[in-house]
Amino acid sequence: MRTSIFSFLVAVLTGISAYPQEGARQRPGQEEFVNAVFRTVVDSSYSSYYLIQQSDTCRFVKFNYEDWAQYTLKEPVSIVILNELAEKVYHSKGPYFWRKELLKKAICISNKQADSVLFHGKATVFSFSQPQFTDDGRYAVIDLNFVCGRACGEGFTCLFRLTATGWKLIAKYNNWSA
Repeated sequence: MRTSIFSFLVAVLTGISAYPQEGARQRPGQEEFVNAVFRTVVDSSYSSYYLIQQSDTCRFVKFNYEDWAQYTLKEPVSIVILNELAEKVYHSKGPYFWRKELLKKAICISNKQADSVLFHGKATVFSFSQPQFTDDGRYAVIDLNFVCGRACGEGFTCLFRLTATGWKLIAKYNNWSA
């Protein structure tokens, strides 16, 4: 009995749970998440879409909580969760190249190919940041951008919460538009 109490106290003091976290989820893969949320910016009438093969850098490193709470968030989110996501974005390393074989509707293209597609006015080109997830896998942040010409496009930072039916968009912040 004394050993189990000691083990429990050590776990509590060091922040390590002696028991599995209730509701803890395994974080999805990058491409699995994109497959679930790309329709946030990709028109549902598109059977496929052009995606820049190298991920962008997410802009969620700094945020103004008051602006997000007043104008952007569709439901309350703890500042702890927002800070965790911002820290993960800050510490994310280097470029990530999408694994096109895991993306259901994306046609991955290089920057040069994207320039050609846009120059000829053939289609809209999308670029997404590498998504970041909270440790419990319940929240995610990603930048979703599209360019449809020289003076046409928009970019958003999107915050999602995992529900029983999938990822729910709970915030969409417009970073830029042309």
